[in-house]
Amino acid sequence: MNKPFRPPQRRRGTAFSAEFLDAKTEADLARAWREKGDEKARDRLVLAHRALAWSAAARITRGGRPDEDLIQQANLGLLKAADRFDPDMGFRFSTYATWWVRAEIQDYTYGDWSLIRLPGSSSLRRVFFGLRKAEAELKAEGVAPEELDAAIGARFNVEADKVALIRERLAGRDMSLNQPLSAGEDAGADWQDMLADPDPQADAEIKVGAARAQERLAALVAEHLARLPARDRQIIEGSVMEDDHRTLADLGDEFRISRERVRQLRERALVNLRKALAEDPAARDLLAEEGVTV
Repeated sequence: MNKPFRPPQRRRGTAFSAEFLDAKTEADLARAWREKGDEKARDRLVLAHRALAWSAAARITRGGRPDEDLIQQANLGLLKAADRFDPDMGFRFSTYATWWVRAEIQDYTYGDWSLIRLPGSSSLRRVFFGLRKAEAELKAEGVAPEELDAAIGARFNVEADKVALIRERLAGRDMSLNQPLSAGEDAGADWQDMLADPDPQADAEIKVGAARAQERLAALVAEHLARLPARDRQIIEGSVMEDDHRTLADLGDEFRISRERVRQLRERALVNLRKALAEDPAARDLLAEEGVTV
């Protein structure tokens, strides 16, 4: 029943010219969509609140125009809110939709932050989105730096090592180790060339073995990736594996499909790839050695 919704383009530097809906009109539109499947009523209700979705995405972005994919997720939140909104409960649609928009944005941010999947428990999600604020509050209360993780864990009812995991993930986004340096005397070298060896005296045979394990794992991933449908493979390569990630909008233009359809294909392809790796004994063993779960 829920069909794709394409909001009109917003010109840079201009405000949305959204329709103002009074409570009665809002309730009538919601009932028309819920009871009669009136798509025009649904679209009118959503269009009147598209600024709410945009502003929620802007708050996550913290400066500048929000990413188009993030705005699309916020719009999906509006659509889900429209599907579930019951005007007889006595709330306005904006109050109800805010929670769905926020949930969609947070789910997207949490899941898209890194190629390494973060644990999906609700408590760890609260740590992910509340770590900075909690850390600032505890520092203001005089908590010592070495005790921060334990104090934050106690506040969110999680183990201190899980807090450290979330902190590590928040410290930086994924970056290719083969990305070249572009300035200074090391220009032309890769980022991996600048990494400090944690153990300069490590046995050379161990290093060679680890490198070969990485090569075997990369070959296994490439092998299973090649078995995916051509379009799914190109979407994963373009939006996930390339150094300069392509946006869902760019890929949608290339394949002549919507951004939302590209996102669905990417999620399906990643699930199939993870399943294939999990079912491959060689890949499963190598991933276990690296401490990575699929």
